[in-house]
Amino acid sequence: MNSDDSSVLYPSTMKDINKLGIPSLLICWDNLELPYKHKSIAPLFDIVWITSIETKYLFEQWKCKNIIFQSFAANPYIFTPNWIKPINKVGFIGSPYGSRINKLNDLLEGKIHCEVFSDSLFNIGYNTSLGKIQKFKAIDVLIKASRYMRFPIGRKVLYSTIKNKFIKKTSLYVNNEYLTKQKSVDDNEMIKLYSNLTISLNITELRDTYILKKPINKIHLRTFEIPMSGGLELASYTEELSNYFKEDKEIVLYRSKEEMLDKARFYLDKKNEKIVQTMKNAAREKAAKDHTWSKRFENIFKTLNL
Repeated sequence: MNSDDSSVLYPSTMKDINKLGIPSLLICWDNLELPYKHKSIAPLFDIVWITSIETKYLFEQWKCKNIIFQSFAANPYIFTPNWIKPINKVGFIGSPYGSRINKLNDLLEGKIHCEVFSDSLFNIGYNTSLGKIQKFKAIDVLIKASRYMRFPIGRKVLYSTIKNKFIKKTSLYVNNEYLTKQKSVDDNEMIKLYSNLTISLNITELRDTYILKKPINKIHLRTFEIPMSGGLELASYTEELSNYFKEDKEIVLYRSKEEMLDKARFYLDKKNEKIVQTMKNAAREKAAKDHTWSKRFENIFKTLNL
């Protein structure tokens, strides 16, 4: 099993492994954004696991043997509910950059109380959010251009990156009265926060594509770690997400900025605490039933006839 590219696992090494008759699995966590990093070794694996369906056609062009699409998951024995006392805010755990900043700023402008957990809120440097508009760096664009110009989704990512550099909301509103800033947390604290935050924000828009009329969405680990921890997830509507969790039963989905603000206000209203807890219970049950790593690997073993 491997998730690295050919700079780490050489094609010649894979050919030798194949001679030994060992079943082989390539996992492509970032095939939506960076599919080409696996081009030279993907055809050498017995099975390729992609986590985004949109670039499957590339792996087919590269003549990969078996391609299976399935998303991330979560461990139900690690991510367990730890309900103590509700934290009546929209929480986000992770570094605010790209589309994440745009989304958080929209919530803050809507007077929604948000709590963000990231050391980048307190440090000066790359991917930080200290209120200054990020400078346009040509070298960053050139690096991304080399990665993204080869396929349509990549070109949209590159275009949105350039466009977002000139938008006022590029930096997080760190001094907004509705924002609470916290340091990064470890896994145990993260699980406890997911359990007790009224809403946990899951930002699926890839990189800077939130500013586009049709953003590119990518599922992340938190998509399943939030509900597995007994949390209630707030995210943009996508058909894929709606297939994983029932809308307004196990997850909160929205289709516009206005709907995002309206739903955030509704679930943050203390009169609706019982509704929130009922949804958290349902989300945990669904995640434990359908979205464990064991389930995902059972599909892999079945495809390999193991």
